[in-house]
Amino acid sequence: MEYAILDIEATGGQVGTEKIIDIYIYRFNGVEVEDQFGSMVNPQRSIDFYVQKLTGITEKMVRSAPKFHELAKRIIEITEDCVLVGHGVDFDYRMLRQEFKELGYDYQRKTLDSLDLSQKLLPEMESHSLGKLCKALGIPMRSRHTAEGDTRATLDLFKLLLEKDKDKNIINSFAIHNTHTRQQISKLIKLEEQLPAKTGVYYCLDENKEIIHLAASKNIKQDVNEVFTSTKKTEKRIQTMVEHVNFELTGSFLIALFKEYNESDGLKNLLKPKPKHMSYGLYADLEKNELQILPTHVTKDKALLLFNNKRKGFKTIEQLYRKLKISSETPIKEQLKKIREGIKLKHKNLILIDKGREKNEKSFIEIIDEKTAGYGYYTFYNQIENDEIRENIRVDLVSNGRHDVLLKTFLQFHHFVHVIPFSENEPIKLPKK
Repeated sequence: MEYAILDIEATGGQVGTEKIIDIYIYRFNGVEVEDQFGSMVNPQRSIDFYVQKLTGITEKMVRSAPKFHELAKRIIEITEDCVLVGHGVDFDYRMLRQEFKELGYDYQRKTLDSLDLSQKLLPEMESHSLGKLCKALGIPMRSRHTAEGDTRATLDLFKLLLEKDKDKNIINSFAIHNTHTRQQISKLIKLEEQLPAKTGVYYCLDENKEIIHLAASKNIKQDVNEVFTSTKKTEKRIQTMVEHVNFELTGSFLIALFKEYNESDGLKNLLKPKPKHMSYGLYADLEKNELQILPTHVTKDKALLLFNNKRKGFKTIEQLYRKLKISSETPIKEQLKKIREGIKLKHKNLILIDKGREKNEKSFIEIIDEKTAGYGYYTFYNQIENDEIRENIRVDLVSNGRHDVLLKTFLQFHHFVHVIPFSENEPIKLPKK
């Protein structure tokens, strides 16, 4: 088996617009390195500031570097008949396919993700990020976040993983992912091209026009691209079955989440990859006398707040402790009491004003008696200030526990254009600015 161990650094920016700035490849036959190639690349566009800080690669450094089309033939040759191996290889492979597509060439290779492989073969590791994994395994890392440094570290890690895989079961059956047929790739690219990089809900439909997957998204094009390029089992099923992708823009991400939860109920053929958003919750374990951050699917208990990941959850707990003046020594029941009091809605009736679907539009979410009544969109002030008109344009929602937790989460940690309390006896008045 021939492998092409690689790493790519890119400019950053919106998905589909990034350009390669640094690439390094080792051709490895399972025993020794047969060939190697590396180069900085002139992207012919700016490099995001955070990328410059992370990689140390500046625009001045790549100004005189070769352009991608000057390196394309060498990249094809060194990776010919190879399995591409990278730590999070989906990104590297997508970047290569994207660059080659601009040259009119359909670049296809099999791929193997050393991240997936390490999770299978080294489950005891606390972290499977390349840096922390190499540190834990004593693998030297030089020039972190440069293509050459990360590729060398990935090569050394891969050699170890080959040794750990004594029966070769994972390499032979699990890890090497065959690329799609040209027809499948063409289908996925065509479906993705029509999608906007905006907030809303996207719907993947099969040949019978039945929804097989739907999700709220802050960037529909980017999230669908991640589903279409993923090598995970559920996502691969979606890639095979999908024939249409529809979408609805919402402007407000909270509205998108409401729609996802409401519209998922009752769909029998829905495929559910691991959710990208709000998949962790803050829970109280009274027996262990502690607060915990857990994946929402592992417990039926109602979360106090929701987060995208564990790190955000733990950071939020620290913020809440400082804000509410809670000590870690405080009894858990007293902590819970203070947290519940601190995150509860300050008013029974609220109008939340958020972004709209287009420039001159705003969205609103109406809370009545501390429950989500519905949402809608308006262009003119009277549409929101007139109770009858607002009720007419409102899309009603059946409030549930998930909505309540989302509301508290967003009111604590997300920015709305306006948050307006109201009562039945007083008309709503929006700030005019």
